[in-house]
Amino acid sequence: MKKILSLLLAVLMIASLAACGGNSGNNAQPTEAPESEATEAPAEGEEAEAPEEGEEAEAPEEGEEEEAPEEEETAENPDAIHLKLSHPSAEGGPYDQMSKEFKRLVEEKSNGKYVIDIFAANALGTQEEVTDSVALGTLELAVTSDDILAKYAPEWGYLGMPFLFDDVDDVDENLNGELGAYLSEQLESKGMFVVSFFENGFRNVTAPKEVNVPEDLAGLKIRVLTNQPLRDMFTNAGAVIADVSFSELYQALDMGQCDAQENPYANIRDKKFYEVQDYLCVTMHSHTAEPMVMSMDFFNSLSEEDQEMFKEAGLEASKWAYQFAKDSDAENRAYLETVMTVIDPDREVWKEFAEETSAPYMEAYTEVAALKK
Repeated sequence: MKKILSLLLAVLMIASLAACGGNSGNNAQPTEAPESEATEAPAEGEEAEAPEEGEEAEAPEEGEEEEAPEEEETAENPDAIHLKLSHPSAEGGPYDQMSKEFKRLVEEKSNGKYVIDIFAANALGTQEEVTDSVALGTLELAVTSDDILAKYAPEWGYLGMPFLFDDVDDVDENLNGELGAYLSEQLESKGMFVVSFFENGFRNVTAPKEVNVPEDLAGLKIRVLTNQPLRDMFTNAGAVIADVSFSELYQALDMGQCDAQENPYANIRDKKFYEVQDYLCVTMHSHTAEPMVMSMDFFNSLSEEDQEMFKEAGLEASKWAYQFAKDSDAENRAYLETVMTVIDPDREVWKEFAEETSAPYMEAYTEVAALKK
């Protein structure tokens, strides 16, 4: 029995010594990570190099921590100058997306010196109110409309004439050209100027029956913009003008308080007018410009370099807006073709008809009309 106990004690002592020897070896030589992982990971405190211009960043190797340079790049400058921008669209709507493109361009071009704070859905007031605020210098930026600006400078009423433009490219060429520059200059003495032209779209007629020529509107009660040259054109066609607010238009069409209306593709689709209207006549009879105005007080406080930066961002945002409008119109029309009967009338017939009532108004716009290409 004593021999067995002695043998067990000897085995335990040998095992203990082996364990101690193993620990001693590990302390002397710590286990290293595989060489491929150790050499690929950036050294402590060292940033991995950014890819060269035009080169795509490579995905991190397995086991390598992914960098987050975006946080550093998008971290707001504590000394950034914040500008307020008001527009009437809901978040995600056309003007909201156009405003966000302008915001991106300004913040990128100024390296974060300026930050655009966007207020959607008329959060700062109606379009009339925020336009007044820009003119007074109490608000930096606002998306307004040509009919509102006509109250400050009558030359802007020219843009409300029927059949003034042929398509979006025609609008872009003129409003981002001499015509738009002239109209913007008329606002400077009023405390603002146009930094970018956004796009609302062309207006088209919807009705409960087929409409090919103006005379097909005879007897129909139609809701039209509060634009007198436009109203005169429809009245001359024999239609009856129905004064209905846009917010109540769907119900008015559904209840028979008015028979027809006119709006851009986007509004027809968004407000589901196709549920209460069977025909869409693509007249493109009127175009509404949506200029974004900037306070002259703010603009004049800037360096020449920053002034040019804002103008450059505004032009690029406008070009983006017109392309966005073209893409959206194509997509919205394609959808409406599935839920309505879409008619493409002879626009020349409509244009000639509109001239009968437009001529007296055009006499007041001789100077500005000479700039139209």
